Amino acid sequence: MKQRVENLFSEQLNEWADFKERTEQLNCLELKEFNFGTHRIIAQFNPARAVSTGAKLDAKSIAERKCFLCRENQPDVQRGIDINDRFCVLVNPFPILKKHFTIPLKSHEKQEILPYIADMLDFAKLLDDYTIFYNGAQCGASAPDHMHFQAVTKGQLPIESDCKNAKYVLLSENSRGTIKELKNLGRRCLLIEANDKNYGLSLFRQIYSQLAFQKDEEPMMNVFCYYNSEGWHLIIFLRKAHRPSQFYAEGADHIMVSPGAIDMAGVMVLPRKEDFDKIDRKTIADIYSQV
Repeated sequence: MKQRVENLFSEQLNEWADFKERTEQLNCLELKEFNFGTHRIIAQFNPARAVSTGAKLDAKSIAERKCFLCRENQPDVQRGIDINDRFCVLVNPFPILKKHFTIPLKSHEKQEILPYIADMLDFAKLLDDYTIFYNGAQCGASAPDHMHFQAVTKGQLPIESDCKNAKYVLLSENSRGTIKELKNLGRRCLLIEANDKNYGLSLFRQIYSQLAFQKDEEPMMNVFCYYNSEGWHLIIFLRKAHRPSQFYAEGADHIMVSPGAIDMAGVMVLPRKEDFDKIDRKTIADIYSQV
């Protein structure tokens, strides 16, 4: 499967001029790194993400646009490969990081992780050179009406290394896995580590059920999963808001920033140069504290 995904990426580069151009632009993006001691945040100036970052995500706007993850609405040049009987793999035509893929459900169903968390763990093992991630419908998903995961090659997200060295409070432990609350990362984060897939699923479902208690909708969260020789690693960012006050501010106080999963993992995407130029440690910390 890994080789098929690599082949898809190479073939789409040759077939799809716009995708190739945006992929090559990633090599020229301006970056700034902010070291907070316990964690790193990379600010990325990426003008190609303006449409996604500023997208209207209210029910009326979603209903009035065609779903770009449904096959009939995709460009003719876009191709995909089945990863199992329910999901396929596509290149992301507006990449944030190198080798950035989208993994949509083949049918049009709403974005919700619980029915598909087992698929996520399967994908992490099948594509063990990649980190699989999920944007909640209310905290980063640009297609909240169509279930999908995303994937990027390992090593591009600061949280992957930051979580290894983070201080933590141990919430649960046995021979099959642990739950930790990671501390001092500037945002609320839980880490599940499991050497048994079914136990990892059980731990995730326990957390989900507690967060969803007395709620009719999915708890706000961004979820990452990767697999290595130690087993599965699930990083869960708990959210209280999609966008910070800076997104809605006017004039000089306005910053076009709309944190999704990649932002929560330590790469803050800024489509406007003026926002990139003025972003600083204090503003970054404030944005994360709000969301």
